[in-house]
Amino acid sequence: MGYQALYRRYRPVRFDDFVGQEAIIKTLRSQVMSGRIAHAYLFCGTRGTGKTSTAKVFARAVNCEHPDRGEPCLKCPSCLALAEENNLDILEIDAASNNGVDEIRDLREKVKYPPQSGRYRVYIIDEVHMLSQGAFNALLKTLEEPPAYVVFILATTEPQKLPATILSRCQRFDFRRIAPDQIIARLRVALEEEKIRAEDAALARIARAAEGGMRDAWSIMDMCLGYAQQEEQGLTEELVVRVLGAADREFLFDFADKLISGDAAGALTKIDDMMRMGREVQVFVRDVSAHLRALMLAKVCGEEHTAQLLDVTREDAQAYAAQAGRTSHTRLMRMLDLFLQSETDMKWAAQPRFALETAALRACTPEESLELEALTVRVDELERRLREGIAAAPAAPAVSEPQEPQAARPVPALQNAQEKEGKEEKKEAGPAPDAERVWQEALRRSKQKPQLFGMLRYGRLASSEKGLFTVVYDRATGGAYVRILNMEAKNAEVAQLLTDAAGYPCTFRAAVEGTVAESDKAVLAAQQEAREQAQQNLSKVFETFGRENVRVIDE
Repeated sequence: MGYQALYRRYRPVRFDDFVGQEAIIKTLRSQVMSGRIAHAYLFCGTRGTGKTSTAKVFARAVNCEHPDRGEPCLKCPSCLALAEENNLDILEIDAASNNGVDEIRDLREKVKYPPQSGRYRVYIIDEVHMLSQGAFNALLKTLEEPPAYVVFILATTEPQKLPATILSRCQRFDFRRIAPDQIIARLRVALEEEKIRAEDAALARIARAAEGGMRDAWSIMDMCLGYAQQEEQGLTEELVVRVLGAADREFLFDFADKLISGDAAGALTKIDDMMRMGREVQVFVRDVSAHLRALMLAKVCGEEHTAQLLDVTREDAQAYAAQAGRTSHTRLMRMLDLFLQSETDMKWAAQPRFALETAALRACTPEESLELEALTVRVDELERRLREGIAAAPAAPAVSEPQEPQAARPVPALQNAQEKEGKEEKKEAGPAPDAERVWQEALRRSKQKPQLFGMLRYGRLASSEKGLFTVVYDRATGGAYVRILNMEAKNAEVAQLLTDAAGYPCTFRAAVEGTVAESDKAVLAAQQEAREQAQQNLSKVFETFGRENVRVIDE
């Protein structure tokens, strides 16, 4: 006989062999012992949690001649007969390939025949959500009132797709994901039988990669054991990392350090190292997302709860908390959003590495983005540096000694701002010194509207005086763009993009290069002044009645 995969070799044959589904197993045992066998069951849950295996063991238990505490004895003629794959008293049907009305009608005819060797004839319909609507309708009556010797067990990973008429006719059991420590204990039993050495860290890595599925854990360990036997070594964490194509713990901590410190060059170098080691980009992004999630939990919940939520040691939880303490909760959330989004971007990218590098650069340089999340990150970082500067002031060295520039920088900036506040009048809302960056951000936002982006990309920002962004086009080829962009609808559309990018009211004008007349400038200045006056009036209304009590309708 050829080699048999571990998940088949160690498939449970008794209820005692199951892990992680104690409540379900206890209920089914009680039904076998009391004889209260229902005519239809629904087993639902994620892959690899034991739905089909439980159905097979339950089918043997209800037909066993001498059950022990609800367990099949595996010795009586009925148990021995049911152990054969071709036994007609346990019929396993794949609904994915037998999902039509004709197959269900054929099943309705077969249920009329009594069992051959046991008391019950059990029909296990796997992936039942794949049945067509007509097949569900054909199954309804038989499922509700089958013969006394027939038991239906429906298994599915997507119970929400089943009609309510089917759900109401079944006893439902929800299989939960198996905890990592239970997966590790089951794997260790098998390794002891095989007399194979394994590191605790290696088994923990396999359990986390399995994501609560026992079958996935067996499959991963099968691959690792094949690799270990080839190199004549035990099961080590380094080997598991190599087989999975994942990044080890130290690598992830180093990469997160680069992101938190804003070291874009270092982050890109770590990505290059990862690629040279032959790791999968998609796997690495998932590992980074999981690491950032762990940091976020450590930031919010503290060490004790983090160890429990992530199922890690207290030392690992302390390491997560120490790294999370170097940045803000807002920035951790933004970085996590960036890498989660990069997972989606990779599905459509010709070079997945580019999507990963883009996410890393954006995570390292929040100051280069004008998005609300990035602005919040920058404010949090400034507040953090300001607190550190104030706390470090009493312990500062003498004037003659070199000062720490990073801690002291925010304090003079704050003092200068307070001094200028009393000397200078409040300036009108206007463009920031980096108006070119505002224009580039507006261009990036316009990519969602390809036609508009196609016209804007050929223009050059000429001025941005008092929030009026003037973009000029080449005299020979830009006339058509100028006419279209100066239309009321298009002009308002571009002005809104600029306003969103800058964070203050902006207007827009397109012109042919060298043709902006003084009269036009005067008209535009008057329009701008009217808009500013309207904004001031609106601010007074907000102050009087409260912003939450005012709704502005743009007609």
